[in-house]
Amino acid sequence: MNDSQGQTEALFGTLRNSADPDVFAAMEKLVHDGEDRHLVRINVLAFAARHGLDEEKVISAFLHASRLGLFELNWNVLCPGCGGVLDSSLQLKSVHKEAYDCALCSKAYEPTLDEMVEVAFTVSPRVRKIAAHDRHSLPVWEYYRQIFWGSGIDLPEDGLEDILEEITIDSIELDPGEKGVLSVQLPPEFVIVFEPVTHAAHFIDVKGEPTKDRQTLSLIYNKVFAPTVTTEMRPGPLRLSVENKSDVRALPSLWIARPGTNRGSSPTRSPIVE
Repeated sequence: MNDSQGQTEALFGTLRNSADPDVFAAMEKLVHDGEDRHLVRINVLAFAARHGLDEEKVISAFLHASRLGLFELNWNVLCPGCGGVLDSSLQLKSVHKEAYDCALCSKAYEPTLDEMVEVAFTVSPRVRKIAAHDRHSLPVWEYYRQIFWGSGIDLPEDGLEDILEEITIDSIELDPGEKGVLSVQLPPEFVIVFEPVTHAAHFIDVKGEPTKDRQTLSLIYNKVFAPTVTTEMRPGPLRLSVENKSDVRALPSLWIARPGTNRGSSPTRSPIVE
């Protein structure tokens, strides 16, 4: 056992002495045996319900564990429409904006603690390294699961990739500074070009008579928020040029909006999450 492991075990010993025994046992098992995806943005209320534990005791244990450095506590500002994380901070006082803009929903929301701010816990990298500690190495669909959506979204444990593939026309991964082109056939549907890392969206309202002429659209991704706009196009070929001017990986995808999504200029729900 190295010094780091010894310190971690000592901290777990401190937590064991203060936490409810059943709560501690469940937390320890999670850290040692849980999948990586279960150790990022842990929803303590869901954790308590899943293990049949007292909510107050679970909250107390996780707060103590975060003070010990075993877990990191995050305050996440959620979009009440699609459930995406609009901002994340280690401190509540950093949640101060008058309004947060959601590109996917094309709306601005004033943050309210009871409706939009969640508290979630992620295991510390000194306790256990998980994939989400290097979020930009996650596969695209795991990025959505572990990083983009908040912990309160009820995502399927298995099959999320299949669900997303059903509504995805095409997608591409762009490193910082990289350009790319997607050549696709637009169906007669409402289409969303969404990039979850910079939280940018562009809507394509596809209607009218099909065309064989190639249509073009160019999009640039950076960290400057731009209003979401809607472009009308006809069913047929599209050449989508995308450029990543941010300093992180970008993951633009073309989605077909699922039934029930608002097909005007401001969809109010995620294409897959009711």
